[in-house]
Amino acid sequence: MEKQDRIKYLVDILNKYAYHYYTLDDPLIADSEYDVLYDELVNLEKETGIVLPNSPTNRIGGEVLSGFEKHEHLNTLYSLGKAQSKEEVRNWVDKTIEFVENYNENHVNKLPKVEFYVEFKFDGLTVDLTYDGGYLVMATTRGNGTIGEVITSQVKTINSIPLKIKDTRLMEIQGEGVMPLSSLENYNKTHEPKLKNARNAAAGALRNLDPAVTRERNLDAYFYNVNYLQDNELETQEEMMKFLGDNYFKLYPYEKHATSFEEISKFIDEIFELRNEIDVLTDGVVIKVNDFKTREKLGYTNKFPRWAIAYKFEPERFTTIVKEVEWNVGRTGKVTPTALLEPVEIGNVTVKRATLNNIDDIERKQVRLNSEVFVRRSNDVIPEIMGVVNPDQEDTEEIEIPHYCPYCHSELFRDGVHIFCPNSMSCTPQLVKRMVHFASRNAMNIDGLSEKTLEVLLEKLNIKSIEEIYDVKKEQLMQLDGFKEKKSQNLINAIEKSKNVDLANFIFALGIPEIGEKTS
Repeated sequence: MEKQDRIKYLVDILNKYAYHYYTLDDPLIADSEYDVLYDELVNLEKETGIVLPNSPTNRIGGEVLSGFEKHEHLNTLYSLGKAQSKEEVRNWVDKTIEFVENYNENHVNKLPKVEFYVEFKFDGLTVDLTYDGGYLVMATTRGNGTIGEVITSQVKTINSIPLKIKDTRLMEIQGEGVMPLSSLENYNKTHEPKLKNARNAAAGALRNLDPAVTRERNLDAYFYNVNYLQDNELETQEEMMKFLGDNYFKLYPYEKHATSFEEISKFIDEIFELRNEIDVLTDGVVIKVNDFKTREKLGYTNKFPRWAIAYKFEPERFTTIVKEVEWNVGRTGKVTPTALLEPVEIGNVTVKRATLNNIDDIERKQVRLNSEVFVRRSNDVIPEIMGVVNPDQEDTEEIEIPHYCPYCHSELFRDGVHIFCPNSMSCTPQLVKRMVHFASRNAMNIDGLSEKTLEVLLEKLNIKSIEEIYDVKKEQLMQLDGFKEKKSQNLINAIEKSKNVDLANFIFALGIPEIGEKTS
């Protein structure tokens, strides 16, 4: 077989395996077998200089972009009108059915009986994909609905998005880029600072100028709309979804048809219960008219289609008691309060802690010890106290604001609504968190230098500054609990490798106030 033919074969077979793995959740081969074929493709591409547009090697994010280009969508990407209550959904359903009945009374060519299509409303970032000749040629954000930002390199890091599809017509496909909750949990185990919620994590990743950052967050995407299709023959939402599935786009496996408000209401309740069981952040339900001719007659307002509506869930609120407040010191010396709660079940998760952002937050929400408070999780990683149930509740105590650091006992100082520990040199929590930041993947990338490991190094090897990491010897590590030959050598190798990072990574690693990744 000629090398060019072998490349084409490998691209096709690897894309097939990836589709079954990432989109259908039905792996056909073991990961190790996939890796062998992938490595063969990489070597052949290097040898021949041939890289096909749909090669899986195109998914690797590498080069940092200098800025986002603008792109005008082929069709306007409308946002949806929102219903805050079921009564508003009922009114919308009644008006839609009434419109069709009135239309049919006055026209020979009748519209079909109204059927509604009900689906999850995902909470991520809208992505708009342009395909031409069967290949992905551009990906953009929604932007203002008319003009979006080009994020092709970022989108290509999402393994479930096809680089090549069956249909060769020019088209725009609309979907939602999301960060699965399991990906968020895994990411936060190894990264600092931790990401607070899946929606912001997905949006931040897709709008990051470095596609490598996007790839690190292990995003996914679900598709629900053909925004433009050359010579469009699709007549219903049902046909559209089949078209998307036939062209390898990932669909969420929940779709319901309804002909009345009562049926829609039942599906809203069903999705409300399911939302705490699935691996994707959802904040509501989308209801659409199934028939496209009916949609055309219903038309649009200045902002929204009249043929669809989004019902948004109110974030779940539960009540519990504030037992204690713990003050923690961060990398920059900021001392922040965390409420320790009487355990409460929220969405199959036992919540024992909740964030209180600063002194102003405590005062504004009137939170005191023993207060009964409203707690909201809303699929966020860190639950939040929304306020107290009864500000006049008796038997509560004022939360004492510390004057001295709870770790090094240095006198704290206040700057606005925050308090800080000034002892940046020897306050252990500050030092550990600064070192965690210094060693993180987007900084010096010292693999294996976790927070737990650093705490051991500080305690057992008496390390007192970041630069002392580079003086650690393999023999010292092997004397520590949990460190054997291989683990010790791996950490020494990672420390040595970190001496050759890019200048931007080094600047970011220093943790200079107000200097983040982009500025670095």
